[in-house]
Amino acid sequence: MANWKTKFKLWLSKKTEECKTVTPLFSVALDRRLSLVEKLRVRLHLYSCGACLNYVSNLKFMHEVFHQQEENFEHDKIHASLSPEAKDRIREKLRSQDA
Repeated sequence: MANWKTKFKLWLSKKTEECKTVTPLFSVALDRRLSLVEKLRVRLHLYSCGACLNYVSNLKFMHEVFHQQEENFEHDKIHASLSPEAKDRIREKLRSQDA
């Protein structure tokens, strides 16, 4: 026989929203603070839905990776430039093609 926690999760899963109605809030939560009602909706659903809990974990991981990559890209963009010699070679090549 299932313990009370399992029974409660099963009961709660029948009372909370479906995954498709609450999952948009998972992404929203990465961009802004959720309202108290939104937080409650998310937490109740995640308590009873292992699939969505796993989805949120993956979503957070991807968000962190993309954010880190964006920072790295901006850093590299600032420090990446052609040397003066390379710029001169390109100018010369373009001039010779125009002639």
